[in-house]
Amino acid sequence: MSEFITAIWPILCLSMFPLAIWYLVEAKSVLNLLKSEHPQIWLELGNLQLIKNNTISNSYKFMVYILKADYRLLKDDKLSSKGNLLRRLLISGHLIAVFVFIAPIVIGR
Repeated sequence: MSEFITAIWPILCLSMFPLAIWYLVEAKSVLNLLKSEHPQIWLELGNLQLIKNNTISNSYKFMVYILKADYRLLKDDKLSSKGNLLRRLLISGHLIAVFVFIAPIVIGR
């Protein structure tokens, strides 16, 4: 088992970079859609942008909004589609990060 973990660990580490880039591109798209089509929600999330006005609390609100899938309540098909993808990317990124962190500890035992 440890040989398998040792073999896939570098691949998972390297996969985090394109996953993060893809997430940022999709997050920008979702934020632009919220800003143009649902400005009240965008304001509630704290006028969030990827670079400007990006505080920890704003990012946390956005992450929770995506993880809870609250965007589905707006009944916007385009936003739901992009939000679902963003949610999958966010969950995948967290799972990979946890595995990459824990795998060396498990192998070292």
